Amino acid sequence: MASSTLFAATTDPDEPDMSMELGNPFAQIDVLLSHNVSLVIIGGYAVIYHGYVRSTEDVDIIFERNGENELRLFAALSELDAFWIGEELDPETGIELTFPVTPDYVAKTHLMMLGTRFGYLDVFDFVPGLPAAHVSELIRTAELNTGRPFVSLDWLKRMKQVSNRPKDRDDFQQLP
Repeated sequence: MASSTLFAATTDPDEPDMSMELGNPFAQIDVLLSHNVSLVIIGGYAVIYHGYVRSTEDVDIIFERNGENELRLFAALSELDAFWIGEELDPETGIELTFPVTPDYVAKTHLMMLGTRFGYLDVFDFVPGLPAAHVSELIRTAELNTGRPFVSLDWLKRMKQVSNRPKDRDDFQQLP
């Protein structure tokens, strides 16, 4: 069973500090939720929530695609200074160019791999590996922890089971 305090700020040196600091992924989630974006947290942070502590580089969410939710998502991403990384290189630095998220980008992109002022954020409008699954079902069955919706263990295990990446196979084996 998931811990109800795993993601709360703590002063106990043996507990993880999940307060809202730069680089803290939950700052991104809290901004999205402050804009009432209908979403569910998946990926590495959901794995941690369900009891297997491991590292992860980004926050993965699924959002429910509809006109109003797209507008709320765009407003939240704007507040987060979200950007996507293009394939074009800056001729002076040789580094990929970045582009701010636009309403058109949000409307047309099914997997948004973004940078924000708090870190990296992957936004899906589908259930990875399970094309017949309905996003609304994952959101409806989400488990709330400090007001944040985490995908249920059942759905998380389904997603991990169908993925063919080594880290997902490991997650599946380690989850309760």
